[in-house]
Amino acid sequence: MSAPTFFTHDEIAAVLSDVVPFDNFLLQFFGSEHVTNDEQINFDKIDQDNRLAVFVNPYKPGEVVKDRGFSVNSYKPGYIKDKETVSPNHVFKRRPGEAMSSAMTPAARYAATVMDIAARQKERMYRRFELMAAQLLLNGTYRMTGTGIDVEVDFARNGSNTITLATTKRWLFATNSTTMSPIEDLEDWINLAVQPIRTAIIGQYAWKALRKDPKFDKLIYIDLMTRGQSGLEYGPQQKRLDGVTYRGTLQSSGIEIYTYSRTYTHPTTGVETQYLAPDAVVLVPEATYGWQCFAAIMDSKAQFMGMPYFIKNWEEDDPGIPFVMLQSSPMLAHTKINSTVGILTGATATGA
Repeated sequence: MSAPTFFTHDEIAAVLSDVVPFDNFLLQFFGSEHVTNDEQINFDKIDQDNRLAVFVNPYKPGEVVKDRGFSVNSYKPGYIKDKETVSPNHVFKRRPGEAMSSAMTPAARYAATVMDIAARQKERMYRRFELMAAQLLLNGTYRMTGTGIDVEVDFARNGSNTITLATTKRWLFATNSTTMSPIEDLEDWINLAVQPIRTAIIGQYAWKALRKDPKFDKLIYIDLMTRGQSGLEYGPQQKRLDGVTYRGTLQSSGIEIYTYSRTYTHPTTGVETQYLAPDAVVLVPEATYGWQCFAAIMDSKAQFMGMPYFIKNWEEDDPGIPFVMLQSSPMLAHTKINSTVGILTGATATGA
């Protein structure tokens, strides 16, 4: 009689994943949405009128004041066409987390793979939006660079609202601790904005310099139990989530302070790069002034309509290769750009 054969039974308990789900933080400051069926995004611009009322003798005719009217600023959005193929290997191999004892059919794996690809494409799109938001809030401009496109979008922010600190003013505590006060700098910069500032987003090196200010403990109030006035999804009660940390509130103005150290993979160098420079400080008002704009999708399958994004799935007949493609024609805009302030403080890893 032969010895009995024993079979081992394998089962998947869980998926060990290093993937951190991505959600936007800086894009929250662009809380309004505009969708158009046109190729361009247009804004009517009204310039500030600081003229004074005119004095005249009451027995003389009134002075005619000329209406200055308004201008129209037109912008051509960038265009995203993110395309992937569905590899046959994905269809015939077990997916992460799929039970070994009840394997999916190839057709079910194909449908699930298409959904996975579409989700990745949406995440890459929103990562691009996050970078556009970081550049616009810091510089008042952002660049759309890619295949056949290299365009700078400039909202003509007041030059005094975009600051790079001179050598003697940089936040380098190792050498200049007696000649500067980051807290005082922060309060001065708040006054540059034409609308009340609600939130300060600070890079990690700038934060290290700020907290070394002797005035820090007296002027920064830390309350991790209550949501502040900004109404951000990342409220103070959440303390920290994926590179975003609530640090406290500036008592003199009620401005909430967050540090931000998120990274993306640079499309040309492949290097992990921070969305916001580590020495940066960005001051922003309410989210209602920031806009996410979307123009027409240049595809008959989308009926050339405007929408935030359009995903389609099709297959070439020979060879039978399926494709998934996301298209979007996005632009970020800020209707009160002079209510934002961006500063490069010069704080560094060694100096702070």
